[in-house]
Order: sequence, then structure tokens, then C-alpha cells
Amino acid sequence: MIDRDRAWEFAHEWLDAWNKHDVDLIMKHYADSIEFCSPVVQKVLGDPKGVVSGIDNLRDYFTKQLKKFSTLHFQLLDVFTSPQSIVLYYKINRGLLASEVMLLDDHMKAIKVYANYDKNDVG
Repeated sequence: MIDRDRAWEFAHEWLDAWNKHDVDLIMKHYADSIEFCSPVVQKVLGDPKGVVSGIDNLRDYFTKQLKKFSTLHFQLLDVFTSPQSIVLYYKINRGLLASEVMLLDDHMKAIKVYANYDKNDVG
């Protein structure tokens, strides 16, 4: 089981990196072999599966999205844990609720992420 305190620490570090729009800090939370799945990826990149694979591709994707949404800001609402994953539940200043299911490796780096939103019109 992932320690609840460590999960909250991870969540706050992740959130702070996003709210600073610091791609280098953001990327520290992801493994080189990351698979990131999101309906935003599906819409923006036209990938029917909505997947970005690999750390370099994810960095490029996040960089472009941060430029597009220069005022993006997250507010953490809750964190959930399981033996191999955490869920970050947060509010986006654009009027969305989101949750990210993150499967983590032994170094607390996300190897798979499933981003979920309460509305279909995202991205």
C-alpha cells in the first residue's frame, strides 16, 4: 500500500509544479516509460486511444498545453491510495473537476496515468 502521507506529499508537489507551469518540475513525477491517457490527448492529437507514450512526447504535449492555457490552475480536493496507485482529485480553474489515476513505480514515478474529467468539452 502506498503510504497516505507520501501520496499527499506527491500530490502537493505535483500540484505546485503544475500551478507554477514548470515543465521540468512536472516531469519529475513521471517515469521515462510513461503512458498518459486522456480525452484531451484524444481531442488535441487526434489519437483515438488518447495516449501519449514516453517522457519526451509527454513533455512536448504538456509544454504545448501550458502555452495554450496560460492561466491554468489546479486546486487539490482529495487523494486516494491503493497498493500500486494514487488518485488525485482536483478542480481546474476552467470550471472542470478532474481525477488522475496514477500507477506508480517503486520510485513514486507515474508509469501509467488515466486522466478523467466531469465534462466532455475539455482541451
